[in-house]
Amino acid sequence: MNKRTGFRFLVVIMMIYVFTFNLGVETVKANSVYYVSTTGNDITGTGTLSNPWKTIQKAADTMKAGDTCIIRGGTYRETVTLHTSGTSAKLINFEAYTGENVTVSGADPVTGWKNYSGSIYYAEMKGSLGTKNQIFVNKQMQFEARWPNSPTLDPLNLTYATVDSGSTTTIKDGDLTQAPGYWVGKTVWSVPGTGYKSYKSTITSSSDGSITFDQIDTAATGGNSYYITGNLKDLDSAGEWYYDSTTGRLYLWAPGGVDPNTLTVEAKKRTYAFDLSSRSYINITGINIFASSIKMSNSNYCKVSNMIAEYVSHDSDVTRQYSTGIFMSGTNNELRDSTLTYSSGNLVSIEGTGNKVINNLIHEANYSAADIPAIYLLGANHLISHNTVYNAGRHLIFMPTQNSQIQYNNLYNAGKLTKDCGILYEFAWDGQGTVIHHNYIHDNLAKNYSGTGIYLDNGSKGYIVHHNVVWGNYTGIRLNTPSNFNLIYNNTTYSNGNVGYWGSNFQSDMYGDRIFNNIFTTAFTLPGTHIEGNNITSETNPLFVNPTAYDFRLQSTSPAINAGVVISGITNDYVGAAPDIGAYEFGGTDWTAGHDFSSPPDPVFESVSLLYVNNVSQSDFEKGIISPWAATYSGTAASVSVVPRSGSKSVRLGPGEDGIEQVLTGLSPNTSYMCTAWVKADIGERIQIGVNGFEGTDASATSDSTSWTMVNIPFTTGAGATRATVYAYKNPGTAYVYVDDFGVVEQ
Repeated sequence: MNKRTGFRFLVVIMMIYVFTFNLGVETVKANSVYYVSTTGNDITGTGTLSNPWKTIQKAADTMKAGDTCIIRGGTYRETVTLHTSGTSAKLINFEAYTGENVTVSGADPVTGWKNYSGSIYYAEMKGSLGTKNQIFVNKQMQFEARWPNSPTLDPLNLTYATVDSGSTTTIKDGDLTQAPGYWVGKTVWSVPGTGYKSYKSTITSSSDGSITFDQIDTAATGGNSYYITGNLKDLDSAGEWYYDSTTGRLYLWAPGGVDPNTLTVEAKKRTYAFDLSSRSYINITGINIFASSIKMSNSNYCKVSNMIAEYVSHDSDVTRQYSTGIFMSGTNNELRDSTLTYSSGNLVSIEGTGNKVINNLIHEANYSAADIPAIYLLGANHLISHNTVYNAGRHLIFMPTQNSQIQYNNLYNAGKLTKDCGILYEFAWDGQGTVIHHNYIHDNLAKNYSGTGIYLDNGSKGYIVHHNVVWGNYTGIRLNTPSNFNLIYNNTTYSNGNVGYWGSNFQSDMYGDRIFNNIFTTAFTLPGTHIEGNNITSETNPLFVNPTAYDFRLQSTSPAINAGVVISGITNDYVGAAPDIGAYEFGGTDWTAGHDFSSPPDPVFESVSLLYVNNVSQSDFEKGIISPWAATYSGTAASVSVVPRSGSKSVRLGPGEDGIEQVLTGLSPNTSYMCTAWVKADIGERIQIGVNGFEGTDASATSDSTSWTMVNIPFTTGAGATRATVYAYKNPGTAYVYVDDFGVVEQ
């Protein structure tokens, strides 16, 4: 081999070695930064600052874990859908360019207006969204042509017609002076009866002073509000529009009656600004949205912050308001430091586990008056902290959730369009240790008997309510029966009825409820199955610092000082000989509630461990499944809705030998407990409720009652026992037995 040949051979060997080595080692690539601008180009652009892309979607299609998209100022009319996830070490980031205002809009311009008649103009508009059609003039929502007219364009403060009398199919009103048949085929919106929620229905006939419509669930009565839409002839006022789906024409009477060609007119065309569904580790920072929302369905560790979101969701169909607003499911997603305003339904909807809503300003929700809150809170282990939430057609927070924290929020002006509602509301759900604490809860505008601050409606259980300040409501705290295992500690209420209750069944059942260390400025009377103590009522002046200025701290001579009972986990930081009564500890650390954009808080989720919390998970079977209970014997146990004791479901065992059981952990040794359950049996059948596995003699009780009956089983754990198994058992037979509302608490 000559020297040249040998050299070539060596080079080849080295190249093979390098190539082979690189196959086994991951190449480290620097994270990329891409730029988008309204003046960019998706075809010829390179995604650089000097040669940016035009759409955010182009960047989203290109980005990998660790990459960042910086967006120049302007409006981007698109839905950005992510197809790639980041990682915990390499997030995918979307950011507004420093100092520039970026908006992702769900609306498109409507142009080419022609005069129709007088101040009414029309333009071609393709791509109708049906009931989600929404029209804007200079960024303000306009209203579908309606009767009667409203002089304001504020959707929570409109003008309505008033019912003289009615039924589930009729409204009579002397102001209905239109010709017979005028309203046939049009739509009536109303909040009938006691004003619980809104309905819409199609009008089938009309005459002077009356309309008839398809049946709704609640009868209209005198004084109810209503209006009618769906008629071009009623486009007779500034701020109204009408869309003719057969011709594709949009008609508009612009504010001031001016030519809309001189204005910015837009129509909603897209539901979402960003769709992060099934994606993880995506951050969106400083990007505003308009006429659209953000969807984080089955997403994980996604974060949206420093956003202004206007007109987040809209649908004129009052039955389709669920899961509206900024939507989060999956785990550990976060919305923070943002302003959200205007939605026909929710402004925030939360499912999944471990999601967070922190330091936001949230207002003008549910202008459809559906049975919907500003924040819809489902799932478990969520943190709702340091938000200011106000102005909603119904509730502010609806909370069928488990082991969540609702803390340091300023919540007010619920009930702008409905009655019988709560600022915080729940119905027939096991909160499983959900804590509501250190909130300002005030001014429910539904000033009827059920305009409440904290409203735990019939069948609610397992909520911990402490250190809240509640004022300006018809009722401060409502515990409608049956009400079980709700712990009400160290709250201050003022200028409202204090603890209310009502129940059509099991009216005296407040077993497991404990009410201690509260200041109630009016007297209250509750059934005798709860436990209460160390509360101040109207007979004693608590001596607040300045209640007329809503300063409910205690004066130095207040009788509430050192008058409370020690409650582990609630009064740990008390000053003096004993805890004070009420939400503030004299000499302790004062607290405030609500958002603070200038100095954002950074709270963390903390689970609590308290005495007297029900140790049974899914005690009421409302989820419609057996888990985390285990089916035993024939395994035919089912959660059913045919005979619930409270709420909508119970567990049915049978008809053969059947059972369920649940292992409880975290119990204390040498401690007395009481196991309770409500049971019911078909004729000739018997149910057994029992406890075992606690280092003591097994305990049980049986019942053949054919009506709902509560059984009580005391037991004491052994010296080393931290767990027990509770069960329900049915002997072989031919029919069924039922069980509902389990409980195991300390005695």
